[in-house]
Amino acid sequence: MIRGVIFDMDGTITVPYIDWKALRAEIRAREGSTLIEYIESLDADERKWATGVLERFENEAAMHSELNDGVRELLNLLKIRGIKTALVTNNNGQSMRLVLEKHGLSFNVNLSREDGRIKPSADLVLKAMAQLDLDREEVVLIGDGRYDLWASEEAGIPFILLRHPDTEMDHHPAVTSLGEVASLLGF
Repeated sequence: MIRGVIFDMDGTITVPYIDWKALRAEIRAREGSTLIEYIESLDADERKWATGVLERFENEAAMHSELNDGVRELLNLLKIRGIKTALVTNNNGQSMRLVLEKHGLSFNVNLSREDGRIKPSADLVLKAMAQLDLDREEVVLIGDGRYDLWASEEAGIPFILLRHPDTEMDHHPAVTSLGEVASLLGF
């Protein structure tokens, strides 16, 4: 039985905003690695500069963020049913807090990249599960990308894909609105 739902933020809770190709181009990040892996491979001065660029993109996205369809309704339903929730994002903590404050959202657990190894690692997902005091069979992760899927697989928990019009990956189950999640969970 599902007793907890872990959400990705960028593209899942909020409408996709960041132009990832423009960000990668600006910091000259090569494909095939996460942005953080690339940034960590740089020397100290370049790392500081590239981190600043990344945070600028993330914070701008947070300030301009809009909620995806069904977010409030799903969070309200989960709360009414006593289902614990967590927000796990690869974004910086400041942008995460901006989104939460701007939209008046509340989760039982909020984790950003400052709290552990980012997705596709399962580190933050496992930390969220521990803080929620839930086991693998009690949790599902909802996200909109491969890193979310890979983190859920590494954590050994089910994954629900939030599909956008430009989503290239194929996964089942998938939804086009968070409003569809309740029926998948049997509510």
